Amino acid sequence: MPERSDKRDGISLAASVSGIKFDFIDGVDGSKVPEKAIPDSWAKDESNATFGCWRAHMNIMQKIVRQQIQTALIMEDDADWDVHIKDQLIEFSRGTRWVLEQEDKKTHSPYGEGWDLLWIGHCGARNREDIDQRYYVIRDDPTAVPESQWGYRRRQPNFTPAALNSTWTRAVYQPVRGLCTFGYAISLRGAQRLLRDQSLEQALPSDRALNRMCTQIGGNCLASFPTLIGSHKAAGNTNKDSDRTNTTGSYRKQAVTGQIVFSTRLNLQNLIPGATDTVIKSQWPDETLLKETDNSFRMPEGQGVFVTKDEYRDFPRPG
Repeated sequence: MPERSDKRDGISLAASVSGIKFDFIDGVDGSKVPEKAIPDSWAKDESNATFGCWRAHMNIMQKIVRQQIQTALIMEDDADWDVHIKDQLIEFSRGTRWVLEQEDKKTHSPYGEGWDLLWIGHCGARNREDIDQRYYVIRDDPTAVPESQWGYRRRQPNFTPAALNSTWTRAVYQPVRGLCTFGYAISLRGAQRLLRDQSLEQALPSDRALNRMCTQIGGNCLASFPTLIGSHKAAGNTNKDSDRTNTTGSYRKQAVTGQIVFSTRLNLQNLIPGATDTVIKSQWPDETLLKETDNSFRMPEGQGVFVTKDEYRDFPRPG
């Protein structure tokens, strides 16, 4: 929201130390969305917060379509990422081209061509277990969160095949049942599809709309698991976390970012130029491959693998 200068301060500083340039798109007060502008397919008893979130994402899709923007990365205002995000994205791009079978082709985008959505900031995203498919696997990745921190067990992918099953592994694949919109890249075609579905067809909350595009209407989607963008929660009154919901009487003693090992926001003091201490610490030093890192870090290179549907074993998830 325009008035949340605290959130704008935080993400501006994090982006600055990461060498990321971005533009703000204002959030929307759902109570000011006219009833006439809400699709008839959407129940009118939805909360104003849900309408506001829907309209904010729709405004972005409208901008992309109107200006013919070929690809865009959208992040929530509390987004956080690993200090090594650019190294991670290089490997992710190798992975997307492998999964798209474009690893040996020259493409305009480093992530390949023909995709609709790159879901790189989510709570969880399953994989297809009923088809033979390609994956790109990065083993012994120091930036991969330990399994104890995965969260949202119902949305975890099935990594029981031998080619996928090892500690500190990250995989690039085609997702289904994705949840949350911490960060996602969308192509012009993907934005066109979402604008049509969310205004002229069956409107849904934003992450459910992305899931529908990937799962039901044939969108070409790719994801990383573990995720590359997480959600940062600042220390202090938890009522400040979201403009969609209010939580009272709760105080967070220590800031935390879900699903990110070497958090940019949690290491800001050591990332600002001129810092005397440049060591970057893991959130879970006793569980991750490295307890800390510095500028000498090098991301391991992954490899493409092929998994058949017969290789998946039973993978029970919570009900």
